[in-house]
Amino acid sequence: RDRDESVDPLTRSLAAMDDFDPTVTNSPKFRLIAVQCLFSITAFAAMLSQRHGLAGPDEMTLEECGPQACGYQKFSNFKFLIAVCIVYAVFSLVVMAAYLLQRVPPPVTELTAYTVMNVLLFAAFAMSATSCNITIVDPVYPVCKRATSAKASIAFAFFTWLAVCFSMLFTYKEWKDTDYHVPGSGAYEFVPGVTSGSSRSSYPPQASSSSYA
Repeated sequence: RDRDESVDPLTRSLAAMDDFDPTVTNSPKFRLIAVQCLFSITAFAAMLSQRHGLAGPDEMTLEECGPQACGYQKFSNFKFLIAVCIVYAVFSLVVMAAYLLQRVPPPVTELTAYTVMNVLLFAAFAMSATSCNITIVDPVYPVCKRATSAKASIAFAFFTWLAVCFSMLFTYKEWKDTDYHVPGSGAYEFVPGVTSGSSRSSYPPQASSSSYA
């Protein structure tokens, strides 16, 4: 019995390896997710490196920070951007793993997740950009005037949001191309990774798919 218990995890691991599909990396959508992951990691890493040089968030706090000015820790909006970008980096890694293991969720589920992340990313970008451009010390001296890392972080957060918009378009098109219906409507027949049909397009689509032509 002990031997059977020791074999079961190995058997499950081998079964998981059988599901591993490296060819999915040829999909433009998979590569786009990888780019989003890189952008989001760059965004939160750049903001984390902004330890000083921010002229704010207010005169009293700025005076307490001293001549080197304040770091991102004094700005709630910048900390929110870091949190959102970390969450999205983890999310994108999970999605890529699901693709590689052929465990892709239905398009409607994927689209919903992208929509939520899209809203959070845009909110983080908009709030941080606003905080970066307000003036505390001088009307012509915004908070991020000498904060290069913070400005780079906000830029990469915007690039991440923009890339997620394209992922939403890809997923929406897949939803329509597979004639997928919302679960509970009682009308859907095709579930990627669960059912199959010769008349359906492959999921996720590969680079040669006409969907991305």
